[in-house]
Amino acid sequence: MLEVEPEVALKIQARARKRGVSVDVYLRELIDQKGTKSERTIGLSSQERARLLRDWASGHSSNTPLLSDDAISRDNIYGAREMES
Repeated sequence: MLEVEPEVALKIQARARKRGVSVDVYLRELIDQKGTKSERTIGLSSQERARLLRDWASGHSSNTPLLSDDAISRDNIYGAREMES
């Protein structure tokens, strides 16, 4: 038996009802879907994994502006900190 917050339980119940299945069936379907996604990549060759990565990357914008060196400098990320003795 699992305990979840009432708001989460209501969302799960509503989604199960919308699909026309019980909460138990709905949750089992979610678990099966998650397992299926990761199981698909098990046993793939390096060429197949590379192809999947290229396919995934091609679905993203290539014109995103790059950050400047100054924007990703350690000082700008962490700020000035006092040196400890």
